[in-house]
Amino acid sequence: YSCSKGRAFSVNKAPSMGTLRTLFAITVVLGHTGNYVFIGGRNAVQLFYVISGFLISYVLVERRAYATTSSFYINRYLRLYPIYLVVALLSFVFIAATGKDVRFFEIYDEAPVLAKVLLIFSNATMFLQDWVMFSGVQNNELVFVINYRESDIGLWKALLVPQAWTLGVELTFYLVAPFILGRSKIVFLLVLISIVTRIYLIQIGLGTKDPWTYRFFPTELALFLLGALAHQMLLPRYKKYLSERRLGVIASSTTCFLILVTLTYWLVPMSNIIKTVFFFSLFFLFMPLAFQFQSEHNWDKWVGDLSYPIYICHILVIEVLKLVSEKIGITDNTIVAISAVIASVAVAIVLNYVIGKPVELFRNQFRKDSVAH
Repeated sequence: YSCSKGRAFSVNKAPSMGTLRTLFAITVVLGHTGNYVFIGGRNAVQLFYVISGFLISYVLVERRAYATTSSFYINRYLRLYPIYLVVALLSFVFIAATGKDVRFFEIYDEAPVLAKVLLIFSNATMFLQDWVMFSGVQNNELVFVINYRESDIGLWKALLVPQAWTLGVELTFYLVAPFILGRSKIVFLLVLISIVTRIYLIQIGLGTKDPWTYRFFPTELALFLLGALAHQMLLPRYKKYLSERRLGVIASSTTCFLILVTLTYWLVPMSNIIKTVFFFSLFFLFMPLAFQFQSEHNWDKWVGDLSYPIYICHILVIEVLKLVSEKIGITDNTIVAISAVIASVAVAIVLNYVIGKPVELFRNQFRKDSVAH
């Protein structure tokens, strides 16, 4: 498809923004191979939050796709959990079979009971993985820590899918979304509280340090809600004041522009803070237009469906590639990085075909049944 072509929006289409989401996932893959390119891993994760807020607002407020809150919870969990579970099991098999990460099993031997429970529960369910990043062991007790690295035992090293801490943040948003997204005053109040909390943490010296930079849900909540506001405030105005033809053309051009900026962000000679504020502002303003364009293209949905499995499987893929490269004597990090992207995409395609597609059919039927009742 040429980016010069625009098409009308249909509310019957599933929300997508697929190309951008997959680009962000690939950015994270490259970041975990030591390559800061495109928009960088942290920005990619936080933009996932913004997109999530937009899409969840769309399905809850505009489409009203779920008859009950419980059906929303079950459906969203089914979207994430099956592929996560497969990757977690494969990761465990890899660790056990290769003996590469002996420390993984030692942590479970050395950790106090409550820490074991936290790790087993989070690995098994995805919940609270983000809070593992705020947990540590001191004097043989599970405690809250400001820096997860300052612990007698590095609990975070016992996560089977280390990057899945973002799913903990995502699941927390899902828990509160049905109760707040339809209430604009509450949304604005929570955005304000979240931003003020971030400013306060920065002032006291925590807000610029990991894990407080992008793992702390109360401060990340503003990103989810800004995405929701982009859907509820900007999208209706674009559709109201622009003709269908003009909206299609602008949406196509805007999508291409966001993709271009994503690819070239790291090359712009500006301070990271200024670039980040500028790009996030652009993304907030243009995301509804990207939604307009990308919701109408089946190829984009297919590309977008790869973003989640790419993100979930890539650490395992990188570890396997590192092991292979060590054995065959490959030391060039660029080759490893490119191989990691290609292999992650390939594994994602398989995961979608074997796991994602059957689960998606079940989810669609579950949603229809819940609405029918």
